[in-house]
Amino acid sequence: MKRVKSEDIQSAVLQYLKKRQYSDSDTTFKKDQKLSQSVSEMAVQGAVMSESGVSTSFTFSSCDPDPTLYEDQYSGLKVLIDDAPQAHQSELTVLLYPMFVHLHLDLVCNGHRDAAEAFFTRHHGNFLVDNMEWYELIEELAGVMCKQDLFTKPKVKAFRETKYAISLSDKAFQYLLRYLQSDDNLILLRLFNTYLHVNVKPTQNGDLDLYSDKRGGGHDVTMATPPHTPDNKATPGDVTQVSLQDCIRRVREGTPYLSSVCLYSFHNTFQGLNTASVSDDSRFVCGGFDDSTVKVWSGLSRRLKAAHHTVNVSRINLAGDVLDDKAREDNVGQEVKHMRGHSGPVYGTSFLPNNTFLLTCSEDTTVRLWNLSTFTNDVNYKGHSYPVWDIDTSPLGAYFVSCSQDRTARLWALDRTFPLRIFAGHSQDVDCVKFHPNCNYIATGSSDRTVRLWSVQDGKFVRIFHGKDGHKGTIFSLAFSPDGKHLASAGEDKCVRVWDLTSGDMLKELRAHTESIYSISYSRDGTMLASAGGDSIIRVWDMRPNIPDKESDGQPPELLHSYPTKTSSLHMLKFAPSDLLIAAGTAKGDSV
Repeated sequence: MKRVKSEDIQSAVLQYLKKRQYSDSDTTFKKDQKLSQSVSEMAVQGAVMSESGVSTSFTFSSCDPDPTLYEDQYSGLKVLIDDAPQAHQSELTVLLYPMFVHLHLDLVCNGHRDAAEAFFTRHHGNFLVDNMEWYELIEELAGVMCKQDLFTKPKVKAFRETKYAISLSDKAFQYLLRYLQSDDNLILLRLFNTYLHVNVKPTQNGDLDLYSDKRGGGHDVTMATPPHTPDNKATPGDVTQVSLQDCIRRVREGTPYLSSVCLYSFHNTFQGLNTASVSDDSRFVCGGFDDSTVKVWSGLSRRLKAAHHTVNVSRINLAGDVLDDKAREDNVGQEVKHMRGHSGPVYGTSFLPNNTFLLTCSEDTTVRLWNLSTFTNDVNYKGHSYPVWDIDTSPLGAYFVSCSQDRTARLWALDRTFPLRIFAGHSQDVDCVKFHPNCNYIATGSSDRTVRLWSVQDGKFVRIFHGKDGHKGTIFSLAFSPDGKHLASAGEDKCVRVWDLTSGDMLKELRAHTESIYSISYSRDGTMLASAGGDSIIRVWDMRPNIPDKESDGQPPELLHSYPTKTSSLHMLKFAPSDLLIAAGTAKGDSV
């Protein structure tokens, strides 16, 4: 039989050592000595070393089976965690759950049934929380009365047979180790070493990576199996992730934080301000006036400059024009730009999402598109037969919708001068219009005191909001919640109503205004709704569900705050992308 290569090597080395007079060389190469390992043997040995390494093990010895020690040592562990530094409390708190389960099972397996029931009754309520996995295990644990019951409960059996993985920072681990090495914690030591797997991470000066699989040194061993399975009770990021989720839950369920308010007041508006708008990036502030002009101001510290025209056919220089002054104004810039093109009062303005174009509507039955680079009119949209009261652009900016005294709303594309859809059904003027966040629906409010929801695809209405709980006057403003589930409407009856789009039912009726409401707007997260109108007061409402029905000082429970302003009326409200509340209105003393 041929000798394998390893045996040849061993024989050659042995002969060489004998020539060099190494007399004990025979003992070095025993027949049962292994010079190589297979891949599977190396993997098993590595797993054993990681499970039994010095850094992840506690030493323990046999302990007194007195059942009162279980309660004393568990209570001592809770006191230790409560007194721990704030940086370690969130990490160490996760130890209580596996220790409670294993201490209870130990009492049952050792025959201390009465002590186990008392221990379970005293502490199990701490773990009936939002974690469904914990809840189900605790419910099953209540049925374990003897050692034989352990084998009939699959969740408890799997928990007992699987090491619970816990991740601790090096400082938290050392803090816990100093306590457990005292003489009166032998039960805890035994359970830690038998049923828990501790991943020790070195302390890092930096951010906490919730989802990282990087190993922070030789002590950190990250489990690769997915969470919420019997093979992996907790991943290294679970402790931090649970804390983060708890913070998010408390923020969502807590009272919303009020936004700052930025108010634009229009002074000397003797031409009569009808509407106002602010671009999303706050670069432009515009107003529509009774004298058919549209005025644009810079929202920044610099002046407005018009870009040069490639072909300037909109300006004809006459003999009496002072050309030098006009050229100087274009080079230096102006504080306000006057854009003229309508032949009647301007009733609605709306910036496109890219903030480079402005749409306006007028009594002259037209909608115009203005270029904010050159401050000139690019397109004139004709289709309505009576004054156009309001316009709104789609969230993506490809379409816009208008509404008119002709009792219709119309859908337009920016590159078409004729309407794509006509929404007919109201019995009186359509006074306001709004796009749904998903662009598939639009809502209209009318002087017939109804709100209708229309499908953009076929032009048919799919919901009508009215009835005994409906509005008692003209509807001036609409707003969809960011998630698209609710629609708010307000108007002449001084009331804001919130509707459920699925059922068509009214969810809330918000009363506090003393004059007509001209504008409403949802915050970016949908937790607040702002309203303003003729009483010059901005009111912010709480839109969270399940608000306690308690009035304070005669105010409705949903009212978060009221902001009185020095204006005669407020025409526009909107939440900026940063959740800054922007308002615009006519200053007191100016005629509108």
